[in-house]
Amino acid sequence: MIYKLLRLVLPVLLFLPFPAACSGGFQAAGAPLQTESPAAGDSAARAVENRSLRELNPQERAERMMKAFAGGYPDAIEKVEFRNDDWAVLMKGRWFYYADGRLLPEELLDQKDQFARQSFYNYFPDLPEWKAPEGETAERLKNALGNRRANPPKRSPAFFDTLWDANSRGTSYENLVQIRFLDRAVLVHRGIAERLGKIEARIREAAKTDPSIQPFIDNIGSLGAWNWRNVAATVSRSFHSYATAVDILPKSMNGLQTYWQWTADNNPEWYTVPYSRRFHPPEAVVKAFEAYGFCWGGKWPLFDTMHFEYRPEIMLMNGMPVEDL
Repeated sequence: MIYKLLRLVLPVLLFLPFPAACSGGFQAAGAPLQTESPAAGDSAARAVENRSLRELNPQERAERMMKAFAGGYPDAIEKVEFRNDDWAVLMKGRWFYYADGRLLPEELLDQKDQFARQSFYNYFPDLPEWKAPEGETAERLKNALGNRRANPPKRSPAFFDTLWDANSRGTSYENLVQIRFLDRAVLVHRGIAERLGKIEARIREAAKTDPSIQPFIDNIGSLGAWNWRNVAATVSRSFHSYATAVDILPKSMNGLQTYWQWTADNNPEWYTVPYSRRFHPPEAVVKAFEAYGFCWGGKWPLFDTMHFEYRPEIMLMNGMPVEDL
């Protein structure tokens, strides 16, 4: 359920501060999953599934999120269950716990307070109508970059390192394959290569009737995925480290903005920059990525309009379907 108020503002992150060994790719997100739940199958559990993320209490949110992970990565995650007073998933022989949004293995649970929460957030099918943030929201966004630099978030990489078989630059590199995507060579994790092929096919098909798409493709200046690094102004690993995120930058920005931190370095009120002054890929391109489980950074309050990252769990958490391969 999307409330009228939420349609007027950018999606708000649930948690702040601001933000299978993949030999042949994951199975389709949303595949059946093995669950053990104290409320599995009853009417109360079904009611939880129909409520927005922000309506859920902490335990309900934990259940929704961990089940979304299990549904999004069925080759890697064997089951999800409520154990030791928390929701957890069994992935590649290790239990990972929700841990108040931190996604920690058992051996790190006693160090929970050392880590920031992972980035789970509301994500809407359509870009909300533009309205400049006001009041407390505007103040929070204005201070976002300074707060990050003063207290850079540190999230545990253990869950995603295990998911993508990449706990170092070397092991990450071993998972890479080079593909052609939108006429450019790019290194990506082998687990998303087939999905990117499906995305390109959908974009090419849309280009037959949408005159904005081919000029967008022709104007691509750089297209990159793998870059072993942290998220800017944090000590938390970027999804580019796993080559599961793709950045598409045009040859010329024509004065438009694409990334909130770049904008904030020159404009303290960066959050007031409307959609019309941001670089946006054609809507059909965004929809093609979303159909196969990629979130677009243009829908984030901390906007990153060149950025797409493979997060099928975010789609499933928010009731958005993910296409089969």
